[in-house]
Amino acid sequence: MITESFIRTMEEIVGKEYVKHSHADRELYSYDASVVPADMPGLVVFPATTEEVSSVLREAHRAGVPSVSRGFATNLSGGTISHSGLVVALARFDKILEIHPESRYAVVQTGVTNLELQEAVAPLGMFYAPDPASQKVSTIGGNVGENSGGPRCLKYGVTSNHILGMKMVMTDGDVVDVAGPALDPPGYDLRGLVVGSEGCLGVATEITVRITPKTESVITMLAIYDAIPHAARSVSEIIRAGIVPLTLEMMDNTIIKAVEMGGSCGYPVDAAAVLIIEVEGMSTGLKEQAAKIEEICMATQCREVRVAKNQAERDLLWKGRRGAFGAICNLSPNYLVNDGCVLRSRLPEALERVQQISEKYGCPVGNVFHAGDGNLHPLLMFDSRKPEELELVHKAGWDIMEVCAELGGTISGEHGVGHEKQEAMHMIFSGNDLNTQQEVKLALDPANLLNPGKIIPVPKQGQKRLPPSEPTILKRPGGATAAGVAEAMEQIKQARAAKKAVRFTGVGTFNGVGNLTTAPVQEIDSLKMTEIIEYDSDNQFITVGAGLALSALQEKLGEKNQWLPLRPPYFQTGSTIGSVVAMAAVGPERLAYGAPRDLLLGLQYIDSAGAMVSAGGKVMKNVAGYDMTRLMNGSLGTLGLITETTWKVSTRPEACQMTTATGSLAQCCATAAKIVNSNLLPVFVVVVPEGGAWKVMTGFEGLQIVVPSQVQRCVELMKQGGLTPAGTSDYPLLEGALADRFAAVWQAPFVMQADTVIARVQEWYEEVAKIARPEQIVIDVAGARIHAGFASLSADQWVKIDRLVTRCQGHGMLLKAPESFKQTADVFGSGRKEWKLSHSIKKALDPDKIFAPGVLPGRV
Repeated sequence: MITESFIRTMEEIVGKEYVKHSHADRELYSYDASVVPADMPGLVVFPATTEEVSSVLREAHRAGVPSVSRGFATNLSGGTISHSGLVVALARFDKILEIHPESRYAVVQTGVTNLELQEAVAPLGMFYAPDPASQKVSTIGGNVGENSGGPRCLKYGVTSNHILGMKMVMTDGDVVDVAGPALDPPGYDLRGLVVGSEGCLGVATEITVRITPKTESVITMLAIYDAIPHAARSVSEIIRAGIVPLTLEMMDNTIIKAVEMGGSCGYPVDAAAVLIIEVEGMSTGLKEQAAKIEEICMATQCREVRVAKNQAERDLLWKGRRGAFGAICNLSPNYLVNDGCVLRSRLPEALERVQQISEKYGCPVGNVFHAGDGNLHPLLMFDSRKPEELELVHKAGWDIMEVCAELGGTISGEHGVGHEKQEAMHMIFSGNDLNTQQEVKLALDPANLLNPGKIIPVPKQGQKRLPPSEPTILKRPGGATAAGVAEAMEQIKQARAAKKAVRFTGVGTFNGVGNLTTAPVQEIDSLKMTEIIEYDSDNQFITVGAGLALSALQEKLGEKNQWLPLRPPYFQTGSTIGSVVAMAAVGPERLAYGAPRDLLLGLQYIDSAGAMVSAGGKVMKNVAGYDMTRLMNGSLGTLGLITETTWKVSTRPEACQMTTATGSLAQCCATAAKIVNSNLLPVFVVVVPEGGAWKVMTGFEGLQIVVPSQVQRCVELMKQGGLTPAGTSDYPLLEGALADRFAAVWQAPFVMQADTVIARVQEWYEEVAKIARPEQIVIDVAGARIHAGFASLSADQWVKIDRLVTRCQGHGMLLKAPESFKQTADVFGSGRKEWKLSHSIKKALDPDKIFAPGVLPGRV
């Protein structure tokens, strides 16, 4: 309860002028951009520093006052509406703190708008990839809370793919740095869990984002159609051809007319639909890609393809698309934005069903959406002055969510769940799935004070948990049970009943990764789970059993000229797909293709009660609930046994070529960094020792018309850096160019994986070599990750190396070490504050310490 005493305490913390409690002030913060009914907060405070947020939340926790943090409240699902509690307004957190183009990251306060960040990094030749239509007014903190997308996410991914870390204030006021500028800290992927959590797990005050070099050229096209299904077919065929456009945006006739009524943007008002298509990259080959896209469009019954002749024409086309929501005011006083996602091939059916729903409830509809990833935005029009219309539009919105779920999609692609879609979570998750997500929430916010009553449906009165129900998301075709799953579930139940620990195994390659277990364990393997459960080459996803070998998966995908773009270091022929997820295993190619966390669409796992939990789905964009897929990624089997995984797959590149050059370590590292930060598009850039000198190895993959010119320009950069070119060669797609290098590293008794930032990789190596010189080394400059093999390593040397990597803004772990070493040393290094969050989650989801006890950082 907010008392006079509590108000005075808030005034002491942030200053009297930054505490608002009049009726008028509170009413201003009672609503957001959704049509969820407003609810009056009890108090609004405006802290300006992390320390002030910490003090505010600490006092709120002490007083039992619930709080909601918000920026400019542009969210569309009622996620920032407060139910009589405290509003923590973060508008004063408006500073860009650091920009490091050489290491491809920036640090901003949470109240900086998306556009402000874009404008700050543009003069440095960089850009921030997520670009929601609301970027002028939506904050980076809000983008993180909703896991926002935008037109460019087809190529670059959503917000979660570009958040490196954050400074976060927990419910009790404790301040924790979650991850940071270096990639992939060991332990649970907490940053992935927090992104999209709508402020329910903590309050971010500073955010570290990935920034990307601008590409050399872009071509913008407008494809015009007389029928929506023809446009949808063009989308599928373009991606099937191996071309990954920057954008594939669709608008129907209703939206076209609304936009053109506000001022001409060049859209033909007689068209049934238009596609805005952009391709970007090196100038060489780009016109050919655009020509191929035009050919595909015309072959799928496109009326006409227009190419923007200059930046002014391009800007005009995008002005219409970005202003599409606002243009509805030309047709209706109000609208409800839906945000479902379906498989690309189901777009025509989904749009037809949406039209039927519109007619059923008498709500006119306009469609504007991200066609490339099946993310629908039907805009249902109504007049809020007529209560009966608001009721009908809510019913129509509910029916649209049901359609998206029925067609294998999700209820929210990028606008969150908030309050509006809370009950719709039952459409795609079982009771056990939702209870698991709520347990994660309460592990980090035990008193349920941070944005309570959002995302997870509330149990009925008298119930503490939602009743169990059948899993709905990731439904298996035919309803069959994967081989070996029932047996594993029974083994886990028996182990729990007998108070015994278990550890999961595949073929055994990585059984020793992590700390030693603190109790004797029974091994449970996934080797019977080798089914290819569902493969949809048109929609580019595959669902497989966790025991399937990665090599077998690639063989299956090869039948359709597709692949999973991962080459995990140290993997052997039989290494399983489950181990990819458990270890978050990724090689230097993540520069181009991403890590498992970026490619994993969904999964199922057996929890500590022997029950099945589902997470994620099949579609490319999905912000329904907490991102449990990322939580399981890198969890080393400490939260459950992964039984099946669903992956985003890609068309195989036509060419794979590597060019190399030799020189000193300083020359190689400096040149490698220039290549990474150029507008070339390398797949990997590594530095390795070579005959007493050093060598830069750079790989390019993609269309045959593009790769050779990239290689040629890379050779020129190498020469400019004082290096001696050593040749260019093709390499095999699946094995890659670096397998032999990693195999040599793995032979060492000690194998370390350390992450820092690009600008400090040379410093890191030179300092480490003074402590304990590696026998084998691979310096992944693009990922700022160092792989090192040591013949010997003492506990004292490990402590010094750990301190060094921390000083270089990173973290390290020993992937391999003798058991005698592990008995006294933590292979993840010294303790870090964020580990306690992982420990809390582990305790909540595995209270009986069944799964691999002691393996986690901190020996938990």
